[in-house]
Amino acid sequence: MLKYNLLMIVYIILIHFSTVAQTTDSYNSKKVITNKGLLFEKEFEYRLEDSTYKDDIHLLNLGNKTHAMQFRLLINKAPDDSTILIFKDIQKGSDLNDPSWLLDYNVIKGPIFRNGASQDEIYVVLYNLNQDGGLLPGDYKNLFTVDYDVAALPGLKNEIKSSMKISHVEASTSKGIAIDISPFRDELKIYAKKK
Repeated sequence: MLKYNLLMIVYIILIHFSTVAQTTDSYNSKKVITNKGLLFEKEFEYRLEDSTYKDDIHLLNLGNKTHAMQFRLLINKAPDDSTILIFKDIQKGSDLNDPSWLLDYNVIKGPIFRNGASQDEIYVVLYNLNQDGGLLPGDYKNLFTVDYDVAALPGLKNEIKSSMKISHVEASTSKGIAIDISPFRDELKIYAKKK
């Protein structure tokens, strides 16, 4: 009888805890954030060869006041990329119109191909001169603008893929505390077509 009672107690505990752990209420489930961090406005773009373009970089779901950030922008460096993009410039977007924000970047250029394109790595640093300055928590839809050209495509190809990728993303408060702004989606795929 004692063995039977212990078994029943164990079954009741198991059944009770399994129903507590498996809620069927979807509103109690944790929300999954699909877009967060530093990312391009779109996942992919179709572009014409031998033309100039601009694409925006967003900062979404920023959780803390950010005083400084740094990242790398990789041009034509994904394993399946063709070297067809020509980096021109990166500028502060309209969300950074306060002159206390300073943007600096350094371009590490790879060998230049016959079409004028190269596999580049751009080191980008953004910081605020004011001790109390910074980006407040929220969404920033026009943080940076990247200017680039698409080179002329080789004769036999009608469509070629390349990309710009955001990597090595870091940010901090004015006190040096790290803030996670790593991108959920870190790459802008660009499909170039003939004119």
